[in-house]
Amino acid sequence: MKNDLKQNNMKILVSFSGGKDSQACLIKAAQEYGTDKIEAVFCDTGWEHPDTYTHIHNVCKQMDVKLTTLKSKYDFVSLALYKKRFPSSKARFCTSELKIKPMIDYVLSLNNSCIIIQGIRAGESHARAAMEPECMYFRSYFQVNKSGRKENYRGKEVREWCKQYDASVLRPIFTWTAQEVIDCILNAGQTPHPLYSRGFSRVGCFPCIMCRHREMLEIMKDVSMKQRLIRVEELVKNAILQNLLSFQQDIYPIGLARTNHVPRWKMYLNIFPIKIPPLICLNRKAGIVA
Repeated sequence: MKNDLKQNNMKILVSFSGGKDSQACLIKAAQEYGTDKIEAVFCDTGWEHPDTYTHIHNVCKQMDVKLTTLKSKYDFVSLALYKKRFPSSKARFCTSELKIKPMIDYVLSLNNSCIIIQGIRAGESHARAAMEPECMYFRSYFQVNKSGRKENYRGKEVREWCKQYDASVLRPIFTWTAQEVIDCILNAGQTPHPLYSRGFSRVGCFPCIMCRHREMLEIMKDVSMKQRLIRVEELVKNAILQNLLSFQQDIYPIGLARTNHVPRWKMYLNIFPIKIPPLICLNRKAGIVA
């Protein structure tokens, strides 16, 4: 596949979130194909840490790599308001709406074949270990998934595009360890995202609804970040309660909100002495949270 890239002059897109894995992939792609042949693609969820934007632009500027920023018609907050709930581990619509779909839209806008380089490592999780180092980008449109379904977002356009072009996925650091990733970045004269040095394991979508408890405790020390969460919870709380009042309880059980509609960070907001967010007080009265 690497020979095909050089001979056919395919477009090379590197998914760049600002995290260490995608940064290592960007470095490897630049070394393999040249900085003038690659393009860093950043899917902006609108829920990134300010340092993420700075880091992404600094890395691309330092490497002299073209940066393309993609955005959905929603950002994280407006999507939660539209859905009248926050994402959860069982309903990751944030990923599909804010990252996957904008990337699909971008690929379909191309008039040539492309390679999408992803910073996925097998050692991150069992789910990622089950992936492949190389695959078709649009495979899910032609093969059924575990649920027996095929992807259908812009399905007709995807199938028409695939008649003329090819989109393949490369995961060049699939077998790497986290230490090998860090070494790659340092050996290139770069530094990883500054959030890692502050103890955070995730840097994209900040904070992620599934971030670790110790990370939330750290975030709560940052007054501006805490106030940001309070404002968002207030907005989504109103949307959730309005939606709950629109349905009879036997049709839309309030208990559903216990696990799916309220993010993990809610439990931390009243630990620290700023302002107890109305969401926690009202939800306790309504019986939504214990």
